[in-house]
Amino acid sequence: MRHVVNIGLLLAFTTLVATGVMAFLLPFSIVTTRTHVVSGLLVLVLAVMHVATRVSYFQTALRFRIRGFSWKHLAILVSFWFTIIGLSVLALPPMTWLMENSYEARHRKQIFRASSLAGFGQPSPHSLVIARNSKDATGDSLSILLSFTDTLEEIPSVAVWAESTTGTMIETLYLQDKLAYREELDWHGKLVRRNHILPIWRHRYTAVTGVSPDGEIDGTSGATDQHAFALDPYLVPDQGNRFVICVELNLPSDPNADWPDDELGQPSLLYTALVEVDRDPPHAIVELTGHGGGAEQDGNVRYDLDGITTARKAADLFVIKLERIGD
Repeated sequence: MRHVVNIGLLLAFTTLVATGVMAFLLPFSIVTTRTHVVSGLLVLVLAVMHVATRVSYFQTALRFRIRGFSWKHLAILVSFWFTIIGLSVLALPPMTWLMENSYEARHRKQIFRASSLAGFGQPSPHSLVIARNSKDATGDSLSILLSFTDTLEEIPSVAVWAESTTGTMIETLYLQDKLAYREELDWHGKLVRRNHILPIWRHRYTAVTGVSPDGEIDGTSGATDQHAFALDPYLVPDQGNRFVICVELNLPSDPNADWPDDELGQPSLLYTALVEVDRDPPHAIVELTGHGGGAEQDGNVRYDLDGITTARKAADLFVIKLERIGD
């Protein structure tokens, strides 16, 4: 049993270290995180088993009956340990220097994270539900069901955001995981930039953050003192609030005569719905509005849909519902 524990501990610890290095150097991955957590749990269990088989050794060591080990050595080890933990908790050098070289720190301009009040789930292989609660206790909650045709092998790349009726982005509610952590990614076997996959969303995102797809700061864009980029004020009822929900999606490898690129195929499609908070019933259908062909250059929506063929069939039903306080 002792040998099984030792070898198992070596394997689990090696996996823990490898996934830790991957989490530090590479974009976020739920697979890496899950493996890291599981291997950490295995290390804990095996370490407890290892200690249980070496109780007599630790008892002897802590009584300082082992040659070359004294209370001074123990004091140095404990002091070193608490110093490392303290520097980490207090965010002091060199721990801060270490973290500044992580993927998260080096690519913070590219990484998107939704509000903590937003969440999503996948109730079936061909549907997504995005929800946004209001921070204000008197505000409504918003839920969006995206149901795709069941003939698809997988859900398309998707971004969902709210914007004002004048076209200014209010808040991004959802962005597909693999698009959220990097600007250039392996998109079904081909290295593609994010602004070529979902160009309309990326242009809107540049306009409100001031960060271009190249990571450069655009001095003409970004938040203003008069505009708060959060949906909460718009969810308050009895104020005549109105906003637009936008859904941009893109399927890979769907070329046609007008869009012959084998990998990118037909452009992204934009679906929109006007949400009137005080309207009854509190539902809205999200309908096809335009496409993003060429939008990576200027962000403009193209409304000529004559060249769009099979890409139209990806969406089945997109519907929005407001959950009102007291209903």
